[in-house]
Amino acid sequence: MKSRYLIMSVVLILAGSSTQALAKADTAFLTEAIQINLAEISVGDLAQKNGGSDDVKSFGKMLVDDHTASNTKATSLAQANGVTPPTEAKAADKQKHDELAKLSGADFDREFAKAMVKGHEEAISKFEAASKGDDDIAKFAQETLPTLQKHLKTAQTLESSKRVQGEPPAASEATKPKSEMAPAGAAKTEAAPSAETKKEASETKNAEMAAVPSDAVGVNDYYKQNVYDTSNNTVGEVSDLLLDKSGRVKAVILSVGGFLGLGGKYVSVPFNALQVTEKNGKRYLLMDTTKEALKSAPGYKYDNTTGKWVPEKA
Repeated sequence: MKSRYLIMSVVLILAGSSTQALAKADTAFLTEAIQINLAEISVGDLAQKNGGSDDVKSFGKMLVDDHTASNTKATSLAQANGVTPPTEAKAADKQKHDELAKLSGADFDREFAKAMVKGHEEAISKFEAASKGDDDIAKFAQETLPTLQKHLKTAQTLESSKRVQGEPPAASEATKPKSEMAPAGAAKTEAAPSAETKKEASETKNAEMAAVPSDAVGVNDYYKQNVYDTSNNTVGEVSDLLLDKSGRVKAVILSVGGFLGLGGKYVSVPFNALQVTEKNGKRYLLMDTTKEALKSAPGYKYDNTTGKWVPEKA
């Protein structure tokens, strides 16, 4: 009889220890969930201010809206379970926010997307661990997971669209060794230039290479920049610049409509259809067209196999 009571006592003690451990885990999760929400709300606000593209700004608003709603639920759960809700994000997240705050435009977009992929992967892992069970806290984690997974997918798409992929251009005929440019043993029809002539030619060539036209415009003034119509409405975003064999930009691929490439399309327009204008010290791309006209234009898609833009099939 005493053995039975002893066994029951041990079982109750172990059960009590298990319950306490679960309670501590729930407390830690709720605290962390609120800190995650606070961090995402803060960086979402920042994206709307410092983002360079409409996609980044829209994603920032999504983060603010979704994590504000999530934080309301998490805070209520914390209070119901005797947990004091934190009022600040984790130190590491605050530091990342401060680093992003120093960036703007395309630089911000790139680093923001990378941070959002990493942050949401970590958050999903924590929410999945907390979703095992049928209590209120587990149900909260279960209900929040689809939103976090949606954010992760959006961040991954955004990161992919902001990553500039490419390789150095192939050497031109002018830069190839002479042995590759002319057949071996070819007859010489001209005398070899003198040392002085070589020096003058070299100086002239260096001067030509260093000269930058006064009206030159950098690629960054086009790539991933919004394009506006004459009424200052956004009609698309530059996704790629297409060069001919001589290195001249001939056409531009615009991303039109949709969100982060979802539900939208890519169209090709002549490079000279874009005009660069300045307003308040900032450059803008203008095009005399409408978003509706671009949406009705033939669509293109990028073929990863050939590395070329090809017409979409009807």
